[in-house]
Amino acid sequence: SLDASGAVLSRCPSCSRNFNNIYCNNICSPNQSLFTNVTRVINHTSALGVHQLAVVEYQIFYRKDFAD
Repeated sequence: SLDASGAVLSRCPSCSRNFNNIYCNNICSPNQSLFTNVTRVINHTSALGVHQLAVVEYQIFYRKDFAD
């Protein structure tokens, strides 16, 4: 998933690292519930016909020291 941003951020290694860090925290952090607020979901049917909810919009709240 990070390859798509690589072309845009490849000229700035620091920007690339920062973006990757934030992206990975959004997706993989075991503490997502502490800083993520889901604001919109939709009903989704998978290719196997399974009905699921899919998150399509969310808010992220980071501490200032993390953002800096």
